[in-house]
Amino acid sequence: MHLIRIVSLRMQLALLLALIMAGCTTIAAHAQTVYNNGTGTNCGYYYSLYTSGGSSTMTFNSSCPYGGGNYAISWSNVNDVVGGKGWNPGSAQTIGYNVGSASGYNNISIYGWTTNPLVEYYICEFGSVVNGTYKGSVSSDGNNYNTYEHLQVNQPSIQGTATFEQYLDNWGGSSTGSNHTVTTSNHFNHWKNLGMNMGAFNYQILGTESYGGRSGYVNATVW
Repeated sequence: MHLIRIVSLRMQLALLLALIMAGCTTIAAHAQTVYNNGTGTNCGYYYSLYTSGGSSTMTFNSSCPYGGGNYAISWSNVNDVVGGKGWNPGSAQTIGYNVGSASGYNNISIYGWTTNPLVEYYICEFGSVVNGTYKGSVSSDGNNYNTYEHLQVNQPSIQGTATFEQYLDNWGGSSTGSNHTVTTSNHFNHWKNLGMNMGAFNYQILGTESYGGRSGYVNATVW
């Protein structure tokens, strides 16, 4: 009787230890740190980090909170850094986000690329992406965005050094610490009506960008 009880207790302890180890393995699998440049997936979301000059670090919470879309990036003395979380491929979807804290950025935007044609696009929520030719404006989600188009000649892209169009919708008046929504189809349809054609979706992220030797930090969540 005592022997059976001892064996039973040992089996329970062994099972408990196995469950704890399995949990630790899961947490370790999700814990990630990316230095300077990298792409991949974390907690069901696509991530991208690009850095030119200086240094940057992207980290992900090991427990996959908030549905998995949380990320933090710190950077120092960068020529340019663009990083964030989202989807690959992107789509004409409604995107939610919350920027908990941020400093030293130039813009925080819904950022992405299309191919055929190759297009880099920004829907700017914080900061500014004013550049190129003014094309008009569009109202979406209670905000007014000014639209610009700019030709990038022999610049870095997802297809290497290339010449491509930038489509830029600039608002920049968002706030930290609260939830916000971007209905991307409003912007994409607006661009199409202006003759600013897009191609097949590549990646699409809540992207933080900083350039010009700046240093800073952001903690944000996208869904």
